[in-house]
Amino acid sequence: MYQNKTILVTGASRGIGKEIVKYFAKCGANIIMTYYSNSDRANKLKKELEKNFQINVDSYYLDLYDEESIKNLYNDVKKKYHTIDILVNNAATSIDNNILDKTKNEFMKILEINTVGTFLMMKYFDDIVNGYIFNISSTDGIDTGNIYSIDYNASKAAINNITKTFSLYSTNKVISICPNWVDVESTKEMDNNYLSCELKRIKQDKLITPNAIPKVMDSCIKNEVETGIIIRIEGDDDVRRVN
Repeated sequence: MYQNKTILVTGASRGIGKEIVKYFAKCGANIIMTYYSNSDRANKLKKELEKNFQINVDSYYLDLYDEESIKNLYNDVKKKYHTIDILVNNAATSIDNNILDKTKNEFMKILEINTVGTFLMMKYFDDIVNGYIFNISSTDGIDTGNIYSIDYNASKAAINNITKTFSLYSTNKVISICPNWVDVESTKEMDNNYLSCELKRIKQDKLITPNAIPKVMDSCIKNEVETGIIIRIEGDDDVRRVN
């Protein structure tokens, strides 16, 4: 189904983004992946995907805080590919600290990267996408956020909102994916006691298997779901639509 298709995934060198590109590469799609801080890791993944799946993979630097960086990526992709089939806005960041310690600059930086960056990617790339735009959000944007990530929670809630709003404009199908805690590198690097408390607090029995996210995306495409929906992933076998 994905032979000769092209998918662009931001923040693809690790975590959820890495699992998404691996899944669709295995399905035969060509990959455009972006990274921000680690070109060596991105290039290593590029070579791995090309070797294992005999597909074309391009890796680009992207700074979602910088609109010119987004424009440059758009111009490069449009010049080389003309059109792409799937855009996945996955890249995001967080600065976890107590509400009373949170500064305006910290709060605004998270909103600029996570929310405004996602909006600008949709704004610039919409005309060359021919199919689907997936925005990777979080259940933190719905009801699982904690006091250390108020800015991150707000950014993900906003992503759900702009998904619905942008879907009213775009001819592509625009969908928001909201997973609970996922079993990826960044989660494993967290303090175990903190993570255990968080899982207990939100009543999550175990970490979500990483490829559950691309599987849900694949299901959306195969079942031709309607645009503007928000999909919540509570666990590997607990996926539900949120309106």
